[in-house]
Amino acid sequence: MKEKDKIVLLGDVHGEFGKIRWHLKNISDAYIIQVGDFGVGFYKENYYKAEFNILNKSLEYANCHLYAIRGNHDDPAWFKETNNPFELKNITLLQDYSELNLLGKSILLVGGAISVDRHFRVPNKSWWADEEFVLKLDNEFPYKDRQYDIVVTHTRPGVCGAFKGFDNIEYWCDQDPDLKNDLIEESQAVDKLWQWTKPKWHIYGHFHSSNLIAHEGTIFRCLDIDEYWALPL
Repeated sequence: MKEKDKIVLLGDVHGEFGKIRWHLKNISDAYIIQVGDFGVGFYKENYYKAEFNILNKSLEYANCHLYAIRGNHDDPAWFKETNNPFELKNITLLQDYSELNLLGKSILLVGGAISVDRHFRVPNKSWWADEEFVLKLDNEFPYKDRQYDIVVTHTRPGVCGAFKGFDNIEYWCDQDPDLKNDLIEESQAVDKLWQWTKPKWHIYGHFHSSNLIAHEGTIFRCLDIDEYWALPL
């Protein structure tokens, strides 16, 4: 089998696994990293078993391996441990603070984010109380001993702006009095992660927009829904 020769980042898919299969018409020989809101936990396990079996066959045919982190629209229980669901070899769900070394690139991956519409969602069916990004302090994770080329998170650091990209944010904050403060605190936490790691690339989704900015030696890349992008190697 041909060696994999690229790293492709994939935005939120929200359970539309058929879109991944469609992208595989244009992607081959790649490690694919999905940035959260993979879309697991909304249906019974047998549904995902069937969907993942189909997706795994397409990934195998394209010589691709898919890694996914948790978003706010994922049941965190699926990501408590790194695993290949249903023992499928080409799909890996990553627990927070997983580290990968792919094609000579050192990668740190951390999921989680706050849902702006959490007030209207159903607990443990379409919303999970432990959805948010959790920062491990420097005495809990050896940041100082690591140097990363890439950091992948579901949400973004505060340096990129806490709210930019959210439509009608004031409406959601009016409905949920704690939301604004919680969003600010979360963005500050992700900001600390960036400050501690200072990678060449910081890639995220969640905000349903596509943009790229550079700041203090890091290139920040936001992926839109269903957007895929090959990392320049």
